[in-house]
Parts: sequence; structure tokens; C-alpha cells
Amino acid sequence: MGRPQVSMELEALKEKLRAAKLHPAHVEGSPLDDDVRGHTFIGSLEDYFDAVRAIGTPIVLISTETLEEERFWYAPGDEDGISAEETEPIDLCSIAPKLRAHKEHIGKIAMYKLSAALTTGTLNFFINEPWWLEFMKLWGSATDRIDDNKAATEARSKADQQAKDRDALNALGALIRDPDFVRLPTQKAMIAYATEKIPELETVDDFALRAEVQNLHAKIKAKGLGRRR
Repeated sequence: MGRPQVSMELEALKEKLRAAKLHPAHVEGSPLDDDVRGHTFIGSLEDYFDAVRAIGTPIVLISTETLEEERFWYAPGDEDGISAEETEPIDLCSIAPKLRAHKEHIGKIAMYKLSAALTTGTLNFFINEPWWLEFMKLWGSATDRIDDNKAATEARSKADQQAKDRDALNALGALIRDPDFVRLPTQKAMIAYATEKIPELETVDDFALRAEVQNLHAKIKAKGLGRRR
């Protein structure tokens, strides 16, 4: 058996690295995560500066996120492939009235990202304005509520459609008592006849419709109902 690994506190590990004349830089993520090129630094801004100096990178890139008017509107996507750009946007202030107070920050920088180049990837540090964190909390709550309501509406609509489809297929099954239907020579003709008689079949899934007609066709053949008298 191999020797058991000794658990070590993070700060103690950092001290061991410093004693070895190395500079520790704690970053977000798990050792089990896939390797990524960007690493988010954990610690204070001063700690980040120390790490960048230790790396020897002469340039730190700064990117910013500005609060725009568009952030106060939300257009949820659709499960049927309709993109958010094709749906009517919703005023988030109507969902979360507290968001209105943040309109005074429109045009202001909300978040800074500092990036220092590593041999591969970057070492990043994020600075969030306090009002931005509050805004994003409200924004997330409002958009979640819209998404939940939309999902519930779609679920009800889907359930209603499934009920209509079941009724249509039941009506199709009753056509086995229609002498004109049972004498039709092909399943394709049966589908055309049934759809004309039962317009609701237009919205039924093609596979389900063909399967039901195939089932009816088999019953008609088995019972000899299609024979002309």
C-alpha cells in the first residue's frame, strides 16, 4: 500500500511555497475541472498585484462592463427554436420595481476585469461595483420569474394540445365504423380522408397519425371490413 496523502491547510501550503522562493496564487475552480486558459485570482487587489509582479508580466489589460438601457429589458428564448431576438421584450422594472432605482447608473462602468498574461492563458481579477451586484441580483430574480412563467404557460399549452391530439386520434379510431373509410385502398388515402373529416388531425404528430392509421388498416384487414358487398 502507498503512503496516505497528508491533508494540508491552504495557508500552510502557501507558506511552504514562499519558503521555496515561489509566489502562490490562489485561483477559482477545482483540480478536477478541465484545464482552461483563463484563471480567476482569489484574494485582494494588492495580492493580485504581487502575483502579477512575480509572474513578470509588464502589462495588465483592463476590460469593463457598462450598464446599458438594454439590460432593463428581457426577451426569453423559446423551446421551439424561436430566438430571444424574435420575441417581444419585457420591461424588467414591471417585474421587479426596485430595478428602476438603478437607472441612474446607466452609462456607468459596473465591472472591471484585469488580465495578466501567463505562459498559457491569463490570470484574471474582477472588481464589481456594489450597486452592480445588487442590480444583478434583482435582474436574475426578475428574469427567472419570466422564464418560470413562460415555462408554465408552455407546459399548459402542451398539455392542452396533447389532450386535443388524443381526442382527434380517438375520433380517427371511430372511423372504423365508416363504410367509406374502411373501403379505401391505401393508408395514404385513409389519412387524407380522415384529415378532411377530422381537421384536428392536422396538428397531430405525423408518426402518431401514421401509426394509428396503420393499426386501423390492420384491424380492417383482419375483420374483413374493407370488402365490397
